[in-house]
Amino acid sequence: MSDAALSVARIAALLELFERERRPLTSQEIAQYLDIPRSSLGTLLKALVGLRWLAADRRRATYFPGARLARLTGWLQGEALIDGRLRDGVLRLCKQTGETVSLSAVGDLDLEVILVDSQDVGVQLVVQPGRRMPLWTSAVGTAHLATLPDATVRSMHARAQRRAGRGGQGDPPALTEVLRRVRATRDAGGITFASAAVVDGVAAVAVGLPADLGPRPMVLSIGGPSKRIVAARAAIEQALKQALAALAA
Repeated sequence: MSDAALSVARIAALLELFERERRPLTSQEIAQYLDIPRSSLGTLLKALVGLRWLAADRRRATYFPGARLARLTGWLQGEALIDGRLRDGVLRLCKQTGETVSLSAVGDLDLEVILVDSQDVGVQLVVQPGRRMPLWTSAVGTAHLATLPDATVRSMHARAQRRAGRGGQGDPPALTEVLRRVRATRDAGGITFASAAVVDGVAAVAVGLPADLGPRPMVLSIGGPSKRIVAARAAIEQALKQALAALAA
């Protein structure tokens, strides 16, 4: 990893640490959590304080994200990332099906959960915003791939194989199997089903969304315990079709 890439990775890990801890942290705590040499960490913290991304409390010798960072990223929680129609649609689907409804946005060779709604009763699938979903094996991944031309799918698959050869997340499934699932999804109107693809005992139904609903391609999915999702699959698919039609109107 180049020095620049290493610095970016450390900044990302630091911000994720603050998101998880949500409290001021000392440089010693940060170094321990992130396994960064104290000298390198000192340089990094000094630079981020200089940019006003972090605020330093010299009395307590702690650091915390600054107001400038909050301002720079705050707009991502608004309409710029998630259309109000999508928020309303996720809420309606959750109430209608009683299952966990997730909205995921495409990254590079994976997807990122950006919005989740679930009921407070019974056994529910627990998904947190920010979770990365695999492109090649999950329902949300297949739903997205089904919106792309076969040539694009082939190109992405080749890139995933090259990345796996350099120590990435592992080889993707065979291209023939990926294309089989993609074409079956298209034949089903863009809706796909997967069970135990990401977590044992969990199933999901997903559909890709129209391109004009946000700055990134997005996928809507409904998931929960496999037995329950399988039993209600027809009703869930119908609910997704209705939601898709309403969003496209």
